[in-house]
Amino acid sequence: MNGDPHLELGESLPRFLSHWLAACFGHFLMVLLPLITDLTDMTNAAWPKWWSLLLFAAATSLIAAVINANLPVTPREMIKSVALGFALNATIVMLRLA
Repeated sequence: MNGDPHLELGESLPRFLSHWLAACFGHFLMVLLPLITDLTDMTNAAWPKWWSLLLFAAATSLIAAVINANLPVTPREMIKSVALGFALNATIVMLRLA
């Protein structure tokens, strides 16, 4: 193997950022879907602060972006990144309950 192995895998900053954004979207889905389903009963909805949600999603989605950074940017791989962001948020929620 000659050269940098990261370049041979095709890892690049735009690919990393696209997977990171997809994972952030999955993270937001885990938070927002329960609120959307309770849209008729808005009196009991507990909307999170946007800045704390953004920072939390950005921090945890770094893990998903690092894992998926060598995957191509195709719809199938983006859905995997969204699912991984969703799963990371679900894992954190379950760890808080324990």
